Amino acid sequence: YKNLKEKRFVNQKEVFGKIFLIKDHLKPFDWKLTSETKKIGNYTCYKAYFNKKIKRTIVTEVDGVSQKVQKNEILKTIAWYTPEIAINTGPGKYHGLPGLILEVNDGNTIVLCTELIVNPSKNIEIKEPKNGKKVSANEFRSIYRDKMKEMKEMKVRSKKTRFNVR
Repeated sequence: YKNLKEKRFVNQKEVFGKIFLIKDHLKPFDWKLTSETKKIGNYTCYKAYFNKKIKRTIVTEVDGVSQKVQKNEILKTIAWYTPEIAINTGPGKYHGLPGLILEVNDGNTIVLCTELIVNPSKNIEIKEPKNGKKVSANEFRSIYRDKMKEMKEMKVRSKKTRFNVR
């Protein structure tokens, strides 16, 4: 759920049987607009992009020893938006362009609109989720990382136990 006027979002996610209500502010993107166009369905779309500095951890194994190396990288996110639909939103967290975003490629995932129904015969009401433990996006990422680490450790302990049984 996104509220563009109040610049906030709410996302309900279930992790390991527990429901979380992630509430946070929509962060602005430093979009660079281009004149490059392409057609998505019947709409003329314009290309926009922004770059984000990220740290990527690469894990390698040499002679049975695990090594982690952190690299600084530039992640380029490309969006295609149509000013023919004057709504400045798009899939997921993306927003802030002068039209509806119909395609986004963040380097890992591509989201492409395959069908768009303008002025549907039935009104669709989008309701803000209300159930779950309220956390910020950063708190949720931390909880999720801890749970994944815990699961990994449980898996390693399980393997050790199996190998030690005679």
